[in-house]
Amino acid sequence: MACDISGGRVVDCKDSVGGIKAVYIGNYIDMVSNTSWAAGSNDTVTAISTQTFYEFEVRPETSSLTVNYQSDPNAGTTFFEQVLSVTFQKLDATDIADLRKLCQGRPNIWVLDNNDNAWLIGAEHGCNVTGGSLTTGTAFGDMSGFTIDFTAKEGNPIWIADASAGAGTTDYPLDNVSNATVTPA
Repeated sequence: MACDISGGRVVDCKDSVGGIKAVYIGNYIDMVSNTSWAAGSNDTVTAISTQTFYEFEVRPETSSLTVNYQSDPNAGTTFFEQVLSVTFQKLDATDIADLRKLCQGRPNIWVLDNNDNAWLIGAEHGCNVTGGSLTTGTAFGDMSGFTIDFTAKEGNPIWIADASAGAGTTDYPLDNVSNATVTPA
C-alpha cells in the first residue's frame, strides 16, 4: 500500500533554533505542474520554472511558519495548510503599494529559517493573504509596521530547497535550485 510507512525517527540532537530570517516572494506559477519542476524523493527541490523571488528581510523572533495537517477519514482526503505570518517594522509609501499587490495576488514563497533551510509554500496553488494588520502603535515603544498572514493549501506538507552553498553566493539561499533568481532587499 502506498501509504505504509517504512521507517521510524529517533530523537535528534538539540542543535537547531526557531524563527525566520527572510522570505522570498515570487509571482504565482504552478511550479509542480511545470515541466521544469524537479524534486528528489525526500521533497528536496532542485529545479523550478524560471522565476524571480524578491527578498523581504524580517527581524528576529517576529515571524513564523506553521504547517497544519488536515485529514478526514470519512471523506478520504488529506491536505496541508501552510500558514506564514510575517511582521515588517516601519511604514513608508512603497509599503502601501506592495501590501495591496500581495493581498491581490497569490505568490509562491520561500521561507529561510534560522537553520538556513529554505522552505517552499504555495508551490502548486499559491499563497493567499488571509489576514494581517497595519499599525502605528500607541506608545513610543510600540511597533509601527504591518503583519501579513499568508495561507496555502497544498497536497504536499512542504518542500525544501536543495542545500545552499552558503551566504554570499549568487541567488542565495536558492543557489542550488535551477532557474530561481533572487533579488536582494
